Amino acid sequence: MRAVFAVVAGLLLAVAVAVNGLLFFGMAFAGDSCGTSAGKARFCDDSGAWVLVAMLGPWVALAAAVVTVVLGAVQARRPWTALAAGVLVYTAGPALALFTVFG
Repeated sequence: MRAVFAVVAGLLLAVAVAVNGLLFFGMAFAGDSCGTSAGKARFCDDSGAWVLVAMLGPWVALAAAVVTVVLGAVQARRPWTALAAGVLVYTAGPALALFTVFG
């Protein structure tokens, strides 16, 4: 059962890293519409704080999800529940990034 958990967790981690990579690449072009009539999103403010949230938020969420899964699996001895909680924690990062860019 531990092997199945490790395989599932590894696959989910690989998918999350791929999603984060695509989001990070997309954020390089997200500011192209700033300064035009289409650039009304939070992302286009001049402070740069939302740019950091959009670019680094998914990676911080992934780190928090990994910590959640490891602590839940090791300390609480509930690996599948911890994996579900980790997926929920992770989804907050890309959702925040997309909300930041598309408002």
